[in-house]
Amino acid sequence: MTLSRSFCFLAFVLSLVAAAPLAAEEKWGTLTGRIVVEGKVGPPAKIVADKDTEVCNKNPLVDEKAIVGPKGELKDALVWLRTENVPVAPEYDASAKADVVVDNKGCRFEPHVALYRVGQTLVIKNSDPISHNTKGVLLTNPEFNEMIPAGNEIKKTFDKPEGLPVTIGCNIHPWMGGRVLVRPNPYAAVTDADGKFTIKDLPAGKELEFQLWEEKPGNLKEAKNKVVKVDKKGRFKMTLKPGENDLGDITVSGALFK
Repeated sequence: MTLSRSFCFLAFVLSLVAAAPLAAEEKWGTLTGRIVVEGKVGPPAKIVADKDTEVCNKNPLVDEKAIVGPKGELKDALVWLRTENVPVAPEYDASAKADVVVDNKGCRFEPHVALYRVGQTLVIKNSDPISHNTKGVLLTNPEFNEMIPAGNEIKKTFDKPEGLPVTIGCNIHPWMGGRVLVRPNPYAAVTDADGKFTIKDLPAGKELEFQLWEEKPGNLKEAKNKVVKVDKKGRFKMTLKPGENDLGDITVSGALFK
């Protein structure tokens, strides 16, 4: 082989080596949608506090399960990835150890539903001028029940994911309740007041399974959607393309909330 041919062959091999990482580079897709309720769902029940009334009745309290807007928008519903052992986009490196804050504020939990990734720290604060105790009911991680004096906080870490959102409550003020979704990755979302959700940078090009859930009915089974089929357990499968993937409206029956 002449020197010129050897040089060309070497250049060709090097180009293949350089291209290999690009070919194997992971691609990411973002999933969006909106969850709406079909059929009439009544307004949330009002709560009148019977303890620490000067603090707890200062602002209106309601049962925060099944908060439905005027056009059926379902607030605080959850969408999360069920598929295990998926690659995680580098975008999430910065938040992998970030604190997740839940506050006892106005004798309710803020936010009502929180997302937690294994490895993060759950910080439960008490911004009220009265004491609260926060009880966490978990299945795969140890339960806890601790007093939090006014202006104080406690910190919790969980080593294992939970299959369903776990309940947090207050024994002193029993109407208080919230949920924390404990997952092994960051691929989860809570719907906003418009029923909308976004899960960014999911692995594209492979079939993934997702869960739809809301606190009152649990699994949002047999919801209707033009893009995916939701089964009797509130699950659907989808292969995302790189970039934007919009499901549009996911419609759930109002009968689930009765």
